[in-house]
Amino acid sequence: MMFASGRRVTWATLRATWIGGLLLACDMVMFYSAVKLTSIVDATVIGAFQPALVLIAARRLFGERMGRWDVLWIFLAMAGATVAIIGPGKSSHHQVVGDLLAVGALLSFSAYWLVTKRARQMRDAMEYTAGVTIMAAVAVTPVVLLSSQSLGSIKVSDWFWISLLTVVPGSGHLLMNWAHRFVDASVSSAISCLSPLVAAVAAIPILGQSLTGTQVGGALFGLAAIAVVAARHHEPALPLSE
Repeated sequence: MMFASGRRVTWATLRATWIGGLLLACDMVMFYSAVKLTSIVDATVIGAFQPALVLIAARRLFGERMGRWDVLWIFLAMAGATVAIIGPGKSSHHQVVGDLLAVGALLSFSAYWLVTKRARQMRDAMEYTAGVTIMAAVAVTPVVLLSSQSLGSIKVSDWFWISLLTVVPGSGHLLMNWAHRFVDASVSSAISCLSPLVAAVAAIPILGQSLTGTQVGGALFGLAAIAVVAARHHEPALPLSE
């Protein structure tokens, strides 16, 4: 997309995005490793606490003001997402190492969120996303090589899903990076609670999984709380600097 628009990724761009790329790489490595050692329920619920961390840090870093009702609705959104994920409470065998990796992924992605919010005051969204993606790939590559895992087991049919994994989340990152300049980090982080809710619904046609009444109730409750947070902050945040 950068090349198609006539722009190029420069060394200046890579120097400005290496921290974000490193944090994103840490998140991906630890989260994908976590779900192999612990249940997807544990890993996703731990990740759902991102808005709480961002809410605390954004107040110090960006001077964002959140009223008591805003804090309440954000925590209610997190609670709704958690209920939707847990559902009937079934999970695989608990593994401490996997949970610790999930916590590491939570901290890495929360830091990435805040670093990106700061960087977007100076950088174009597409330029920043391209730079972050390249730097993340550079950071992940040696981890893959040191893990001694074979890449030869990837089948031809797997490339379809790998392509989707590239295009869909990649487009999501681009859109969210664009929004960072206009939306408070705490508000956008609360909106990100939609991710597990959408995943729960998408799992019905894609994975053949069904939703319980508890999950549906949690999802609707979470959606309502997120809508309230977004409605209370419908005015775009002013850039810190031009």
